[in-house]
Amino acid sequence: MTPQSVFIFLGQLILSALAFVVGMMFGGMFASVMGMPAPILPPAMDANTTMQIMFASSPLLVLALYFVGRELAGGWLVRAGVLAMLAWIAYTLNTVIEGIFFSSYVTEPWFNLVSFTPPVLLCAGVTAWLFPSHNRAASFLHAWRTHFQQRPASAWAWRLLVAAVSFMPIYYFFGTLVVPFVGDYYQQGAFGLAVPPLATLLTVLMVRSVLFFVACLPVVVAWQGTKWNLWLSLGFALFVLVGLIYMLAGTWLPPSMRVIHALEILADSFVHAAALVWLLGKAAMPQARATTTDSFGSAVGRA
Repeated sequence: MTPQSVFIFLGQLILSALAFVVGMMFGGMFASVMGMPAPILPPAMDANTTMQIMFASSPLLVLALYFVGRELAGGWLVRAGVLAMLAWIAYTLNTVIEGIFFSSYVTEPWFNLVSFTPPVLLCAGVTAWLFPSHNRAASFLHAWRTHFQQRPASAWAWRLLVAAVSFMPIYYFFGTLVVPFVGDYYQQGAFGLAVPPLATLLTVLMVRSVLFFVACLPVVVAWQGTKWNLWLSLGFALFVLVGLIYMLAGTWLPPSMRVIHALEILADSFVHAAALVWLLGKAAMPQARATTTDSFGSAVGRA
């Protein structure tokens, strides 16, 4: 990588991050125009500081989308849609769901959905545009069709079912590991935290598991690189979108708690990604696939 290419990459990264910042401004405007009241925040939370940290950490979000999008089949519109759905579900919708059930202060979830949707969509679109795929000649529809032809329907049935619920036991397992360190905060309701009843918790985990499945399936199917790189890219993306940025911005929480939760999310993100890649990934490595045209073959070769 030459110095010129490094500067170009950094410039693209900054522009994509600025798209997120601009999107946040539009999102806030939309929420205000629609007359949506802002949610009540924990007393120790400084909204301005939190937003500044989220703006400063937006390049991490871009990197997460970049690593996932670099090996996806399809043109700009398809890749932008895949990245936008992954980011919106993991970064926006998932956080709103967590806030409803794990916080005693989030009372206006629609405000967060409306204000955080434009930045995610705009950032995903700009990232897909500025960072083209390594496999521009590969068709998303062809990848989708051939992917599900690799195994019989009976094999896909149990794989899809297990993948759809895989997040639930993984999250619950790693969550139990950190309970001795952070459980008292939730039990005491400190910092606006709350713990739902077990039945509610399991239901929420099931819903989140299905949502993550919906978000990640197009990524796994459209991926044109190796399974190893898919695991690393998807695991990193889930880690950033689900928790890293929010742990960086959660300055009202004790540092030890933020570190513990960050490690927890790091572990369950990569384990979850491994499960999805193993269950849903291609039966053969990309180099072993038959090619239909010279252009498609050369694109796969570059992967």
